[in-house]
Amino acid sequence: MSGVDNSDDSVTTLAYESEPVVSLQDVTAVVADLADDGVSAPEPFVEGLRTVVAEAGDRGLDLKIVYTEAPAVVYTDARDLAAFLNQEYAGTILVRTPLFVGSSSDSIPRHTLEAGQDDAWEEVDPVASAAVFAHKVTAPAPPWSA
Repeated sequence: MSGVDNSDDSVTTLAYESEPVVSLQDVTAVVADLADDGVSAPEPFVEGLRTVVAEAGDRGLDLKIVYTEAPAVVYTDARDLAAFLNQEYAGTILVRTPLFVGSSSDSIPRHTLEAGQDDAWEEVDPVASAAVFAHKVTAPAPPWSA
């Protein structure tokens, strides 16, 4: 790892020098924002995302959604933020950035989360993206043992 500090690899250099999706200072605000309605997002998206959270709750999914317009350098940034927030909140955390989708859950298997993320990523609108994710991860699984 000694080469990371002086890497000639442009991708490593970009990731190393870039700002995080949400700064550590902002994480406290995100945690507090999620507390009241399960949503942390710019105002134009809050009401739609609240509806997604409520509908997910009706299907038994404890969902928290973070949408940030901050750019992420690598796809794991969104997942890492979701995993960090999942230490504060039980249930399932979905993080959407303009380019990436990440999630973490204490009740849903990783392969199901990944399938939901893949489908959600295809939707540009953050509300539609979150709705697709919530539907995918709550869809009944095939009866493999039947």
